[in-house]
Amino acid sequence: MLLRLGGALGLGNRDRRRQPRIVRYFDCTWSSAWGEEHARISSLNAFGCYIESRFSVPPEGTEISDLTVNVSTETLLLQGTVIHATPGIGFAVRFTQLDPHICDCLKGLADVRHS
Repeated sequence: MLLRLGGALGLGNRDRRRQPRIVRYFDCTWSSAWGEEHARISSLNAFGCYIESRFSVPPEGTEISDLTVNVSTETLLLQGTVIHATPGIGFAVRFTQLDPHICDCLKGLADVRHS
């Protein structure tokens, strides 16, 4: 498992992330216009995630109200907005309406990977 910190590699691309991200696969489900979708998250932090989904990618601006993520300690129910979409590959979600428990859990996952 890798933990990437903004700008740590010095590759010239400025990374705007405010929190470390966890580069690891997490199983997830979410509801699309066609029903429940099973996918995987490949990058996660306290502000959002990237969902790999080859078959169903919602357009930018779509509200995801029922994203379920299975982390090592529990299952998290999240909401968010699609901020970037690439058909056939996946989409980025910025979380919204995080309660303190979920925010602490996401930050805790990053802290464990960082230590």
